[in-house]
Amino acid sequence: MNNEIKSGKEVIEEFFAGILNVEGVDPKTVEKLLQLYREDKLTDVNIQNELEELKQEEINSIKEKDNAED
Repeated sequence: MNNEIKSGKEVIEEFFAGILNVEGVDPKTVEKLLQLYREDKLTDVNIQNELEELKQEEINSIKEKDNAED
């Protein structure tokens, strides 16, 4: 076990470096989070806005598929 204490920045960077390898994560959500992190805009409000946008995109996609089947 490594006894080195990591800074918060190091922990966050490791988290984002490995998040795409986590089983079951949504790639679109991860990409939005990575984008916010890279732009230094990773705040609760920005996360909520991006997640709401993703949700709305998915709803619209489902509606389009339903309309195409009719």
